[in-house]
Amino acid sequence: MNPIIKDNYFCDVESHIFNNKIYLYGSHDARNSDRYCPLDYICYSANLNDLSNWHYEGVIYRKDQDPLNHDNKHDLYAPDVVCGNDGKYYLYYGLSNIDMISIARSDKPNGPFEYYGTIRYPNNIDFKTLDIRPYHFDPSVINDNGKIILSLGFSVDANIPAMDINEHNDHGLFIVELEDDMQTMKTLPKLVIPGYKYGKNTSFEDHEFLEAASLRKYNDTYYLLYSSKHQHELCYATSKYFDHGYEYQGILISNASKTSDDDIYKNNYANNHGSLLQINDDYYIFYHRHTYAKQYSRQVCMEKIKMIDGHFITQEITSSSLYPLSQGCYDASIACELYDNNSGIYIDFFENGIDRALRCDDKITNITNTTIVYRYFQNIHELILDFDKTNCHLMIYQDDHLIFDKQVQNKTANISLLAVNKPFSITIIIEHADKITLNKIITK
Repeated sequence: MNPIIKDNYFCDVESHIFNNKIYLYGSHDARNSDRYCPLDYICYSANLNDLSNWHYEGVIYRKDQDPLNHDNKHDLYAPDVVCGNDGKYYLYYGLSNIDMISIARSDKPNGPFEYYGTIRYPNNIDFKTLDIRPYHFDPSVINDNGKIILSLGFSVDANIPAMDINEHNDHGLFIVELEDDMQTMKTLPKLVIPGYKYGKNTSFEDHEFLEAASLRKYNDTYYLLYSSKHQHELCYATSKYFDHGYEYQGILISNASKTSDDDIYKNNYANNHGSLLQINDDYYIFYHRHTYAKQYSRQVCMEKIKMIDGHFITQEITSSSLYPLSQGCYDASIACELYDNNSGIYIDFFENGIDRALRCDDKITNITNTTIVYRYFQNIHELILDFDKTNCHLMIYQDDHLIFDKQVQNKTANISLLAVNKPFSITIIIEHADKITLNKIITK
């Protein structure tokens, strides 16, 4: 069920298999926060045969362990972990508003990690003297049969005063191979995906790179996942070479539930960051969603995604994640789509929230003229909605079939469902409500 982890605001997730176990690494937001990633790194793990049971591994690295953060004023941004050729585990990360990638090291994939150093350019080059260079942000690292490959970068069409983004470091996504010391670049980083103003007349036009690089290799092809300038979508590009030749392939998933230019935004949206995971012949994608109608309290979600002839099929977002929901009592906040007035809107980076219906802990609050979607259920015949108050017009669709259309005043609404033998979605449309709260959905 999504979010797959509810006890922490865990996001920007990189997924890896180490020692026949899945490990998730990511940023650590706070509940109803006013900034990204204020908390220390944590880790989750799961057995390969049970992706519904995630084990909390605890804090694996603290932000005060980095000497660059001697005043403890910088937060730990999106990380990644790789197993080096020496059998040790290396954590790559950036600190907020510091243009550098730091590294920590551990003997175990679940830590604890200890500070190891920072990325070094070849021949001790001062990277700030380079005309074109990456902004050191959102590192992704893989071990490709002994070759340690780092991807990184940031390119945004906005003025962020605390970040020194300029014409030298806003070009896009860069890739470089590291030496055996896991720190030193073998060459200068190579630009492989253009940023927001550099994609014209390329395959990336209108889906240029913003952030969230994540590299994988499947069947002798490199798959480079990234968040585009539209923020809500995770796109991907492929190449037969790790450091050149990438071409845009499409959208993997959108946390705005918008998978084509013609779709409306079906969530209030902001950034997205995730990764791909292969288990045998199956593929999974991790991404995050936003809560409290703001950018800073994100939760990790997961879906199974199809690959056909080397090409991934765009995956819709769900409430159920891998397995359809059946009889039970569910938090209202598991809705996969939530929007007001017929469309979601962008949650501005410079605003601390928007006045819209929002996921608040386990509830959906501030409901006025709101659409709420749950996807998917099976083997149920009745739906009960538990509100704090109502006095609104309520419409319920089961897939595309209107099954309820009434003015309601009670705190609970009981709806009989159609008998079907396949998974189905529930769409709830609420009109003319006075900022009501949906607490639970109960299925029988």
